[in-house]
Amino acid sequence: MKYVDFPHNKKLNLLNEHDGDWENLEQSKWCLHCSQSFTGLSVRVEQDDAGKLWLECGTPGCDGSPIDWAPYPWWDPEHPATKDYLEKHPEERKKFEDAGGEGADGGDDEIPF
Repeated sequence: MKYVDFPHNKKLNLLNEHDGDWENLEQSKWCLHCSQSFTGLSVRVEQDDAGKLWLECGTPGCDGSPIDWAPYPWWDPEHPATKDYLEKHPEERKKFEDAGGEGADGGDDEIPF
């Protein structure tokens, strides 16, 4: 596999095909794989011998893929980036709380088997 460069518009299209919600390449995401923030500009694109393209997290040394990316570190309700994101996106706060994040009622998480 080799890394390939794309014009910004094509890279943005590729990101949206595989990750769905990139407004621009300056947008930041969080990688669950490495717990770091990165931008679309830093995402690496690899091409295999058959011509198939693969996306990698923009953090050096991380091979996280789009399935590992999130708009903010939702898994950490105390993280400053989570608080900042939810403050800027009030429509997301209810979804976050309903999913058991900060402000939730602290109900029983146990799944009976």
